[in-house]
Amino acid sequence: METLVLDKEVIQPALKSDTKTWVSDDVLVILLLYKNFNFTSTYTPYDIDICGKKMWEWVALAVGDCEIKTTVATAESDVLSLIKPYLNQKRYTFVLFSDTPLFSASTFLEILNYVRAKDVNALKLKRGYVFNTNYLRNINLLMSDSVMDFGNEYDFFATDNEQKLYEVRQIIKNRILDFHIDNGVQILDKNTTNIDADVVIERGCIVSGGNNILGLTYIGKNCKIEPNNIISNSVISDNCVIKCSYIDQSRISDNIIVGPFESIIGKSN
Repeated sequence: METLVLDKEVIQPALKSDTKTWVSDDVLVILLLYKNFNFTSTYTPYDIDICGKKMWEWVALAVGDCEIKTTVATAESDVLSLIKPYLNQKRYTFVLFSDTPLFSASTFLEILNYVRAKDVNALKLKRGYVFNTNYLRNINLLMSDSVMDFGNEYDFFATDNEQKLYEVRQIIKNRILDFHIDNGVQILDKNTTNIDADVVIERGCIVSGGNNILGLTYIGKNCKIEPNNIISNSVISDNCVIKCSYIDQSRISDNIIVGPFESIIGKSN
């Protein structure tokens, strides 16, 4: 089951360009797993689920095939001390924070193309840094206060409390739904439909309101998902109709009508 590409600006389509080789060969990404204590949840903020992926995984998605190393950070952390043990022979070191899950691949590539064209040693972003790695090895202090502006208002939007988390979830949710709509799926009520990041839905399907389609779920062609289903980690084959049912860890064969009010767990029909 292939992974869904969500935002038209995420890394998978972007890296089909000629930049793919130099990006993956030349760039190390150090992702700071940021512990923000504004959250009241017992979960660590960077592990909070947003539409089927952890917060930090959304940032990792934007950098595609680049090598990624992670380390935990707080507001008191010294960035240089944190990242220097992870440096390798890559030409550029890109430092990102886990609390920017709306960061996009197009902005990632824009920044790196700028660094390469201008041959800069250090670049401070709204939330993060880019360095020439050889330069980074030899500095002991981050001097620059000037911040370069790339991308849009969302790329470096810091998700540092529950209200911002809600806003980010809505944005990502709508990106996912818009992707499916553009791909030929009818979604009848965006407000009450939730689809996780790794869900694949084929063209010609109709998804009514009140549906939660979660995890690694595949829905085949021309299916009709009527209102108020929960479908999780399952395969729904072509031309099925699902009516107000719960389906988990199951496979439904072609041309089957499920429901209403069925519960199918761990079965193959």
